[in-house]
Order: sequence, then structure tokens, then C-alpha cells
Amino acid sequence: MQKCPKCDGRLGRAHRKALEKLMYSDMFSCDKCKIRVGWYHPLVLAQIVRFRFVFSRHSRCLKCGKTERVSRLAKRDYIDGFSKSPLSLLQGVMGAPINRCSACRLQYYDWRGPSPEAKSQ
Repeated sequence: MQKCPKCDGRLGRAHRKALEKLMYSDMFSCDKCKIRVGWYHPLVLAQIVRFRFVFSRHSRCLKCGKTERVSRLAKRDYIDGFSKSPLSLLQGVMGAPINRCSACRLQYYDWRGPSPEAKSQ
């Protein structure tokens, strides 16, 4: 059973309202504090991750959106997958260094460096 992010109460299934059906695939409600928590549709989540990648201060993974697992590579590793994102490929043509997300093993080009939390690990 899932716990509420606000009060650690129990989350139960809830009906989605009309606008929530566009954004969320599932909706949950807390029994104690009555907060509503939703899971995004996969397509909506992919757009949010792309938006965060473009407008973040530090390099984020294109696939999962995490900053703490990103590291800089000296050269490309041909075993792991490589991103075909147009923004990443454009930065590669311009000479950007290669970054790698260790969580999803994706490599991509990005001028921004890893976050300080990623460097400390």
C-alpha cells in the first residue's frame, strides 16, 4: 500500500475529475489529510522530462530526468545506448562533451555539467 507524501497516511484509489483524466492515469487520495496524488500518463511524463532537460541548470538525463546519477565521460562507450534527441545531437555537432546516466545507462551530449550532488558521490 502506498503512503501519503505529506502525512504518511494510507493512499486509496480515487475517481479522476474531467481535467485530471487528461493528465493522470491513476489518482489516489489520503485518508487523513485528503490530499490527492496522481500518476502521470506516460506521454505527459515524457514531455515533463524533456521540459526539465531543456530548462534545468545542470545536466539531466533525457530518459529518466535524474540529475544525481549523471557523470561526464571522456569518450563514448559503444555498449550503452546513445540518445537520438535532436537537441543532444545538435550539441554534439557543436562539440559538447558526453554525459552518461548510470541509472538508465543512456549517453547524450550536453554542455552543462553534472550537478554538485552527482560529483560528490
